[in-house]
Amino acid sequence: MNQIIQLSILPLGMINCFLIKGNTKHVLVDTGVPSSEAKIIKQLHQHKIKLEDIGLIVISHGHIDHFGSAKRLKDILKVPVLIHDLDKKALETGESMLETLNPNHKIWDVFLKPRLARGKTSPCLPDIVLIGDEEFDLKNYGINGKVIHSPGHTPGSLSVILENGSAIIMDLASSGILLGGIAFNSRVKHPPFHDNLQQLKNSINHILSLNTQTFYLGHGNPISRKLLIKYKERFLE
Repeated sequence: MNQIIQLSILPLGMINCFLIKGNTKHVLVDTGVPSSEAKIIKQLHQHKIKLEDIGLIVISHGHIDHFGSAKRLKDILKVPVLIHDLDKKALETGESMLETLNPNHKIWDVFLKPRLARGKTSPCLPDIVLIGDEEFDLKNYGINGKVIHSPGHTPGSLSVILENGSAIIMDLASSGILLGGIAFNSRVKHPPFHDNLQQLKNSINHILSLNTQTFYLGHGNPISRKLLIKYKERFLE
């Protein structure tokens, strides 16, 4: 069974990226804020993951807290980087897609959006670009799963769906208070921003239709199917 390892960029799940263990190679999903590579590598070593056994980096979407260390990790790991065509501009420029930062509460417009707007990292050219609803099979890495297009948080947001019922959906939802799991880890809510709430609802409905049971988030602790349905019904319907 393919295991998902949560790698914390900030404590208590405030910013996460993930490693999916494969039978032949492992896949890293997201790279945190700029200059996160040392934290990520340290945690990989703690989990006894050899850097040479990582075969791919998947960038879930074009916000700098998710692709900030992509270029440095690509150079260190010497592996391809995958992103969706609709979000690749962010990776290529090293800047967040500000047009997608529609706040779910006015407080984020004041306190967080300016920080993201100022954020800058090294540009990174993607090696694998998904177009439209194209899917990417992870079988070559010994992983029973696929990367799918799941727009709503951004136009090119991606999720990873595993056949064991686990799914990495990053910022389609959030849990806990503030930006993650500081407290009330079972409280599912909006992350600070979404691009299109109707697309988000459609994406969550599609992901739920794939026999998914456990959902790993970019901000907060993993949540159950019951909690994701509760989030959808409370915030999106």
